[in-house]
Amino acid sequence: MITGWAPEHVVTQVRAADVAARAARAVPGVVRLQPGVWGLVRQLAAEAFEQATGQQLPDIAGVQADLDDDGVHLELQIVVDGGYRAGTVGAAVQHAVTAAVPAAIDRAVTAFTVLIVEIELP
Repeated sequence: MITGWAPEHVVTQVRAADVAARAARAVPGVVRLQPGVWGLVRQLAAEAFEQATGQQLPDIAGVQADLDDDGVHLELQIVVDGGYRAGTVGAAVQHAVTAAVPAAIDRAVTAFTVLIVEIELP
């Protein structure tokens, strides 16, 4: 990953976002994570990082992770399959992510937001 040159808090943020993204994608009914405008800018930065270092950032588009003294704040933007109840999928994403992230980064999830940005019809 990026541990050779990045400050530890950046590594932890990327690791938290990666674990959150993987946990969310594993929830039935999640079609994909959807990057917002900031996520699109981050994708351009990831491409530049990849060209500069030869290393690849994990696919964390649609996830914002911010560290503070108490833990990590997460925001996920998801697209839900129209065959599922959006509220149920959102709750399952929250459960999966809040279980997975603390185990991976040894920090509590202190704030969590799931934004359902689209419901994709079958």
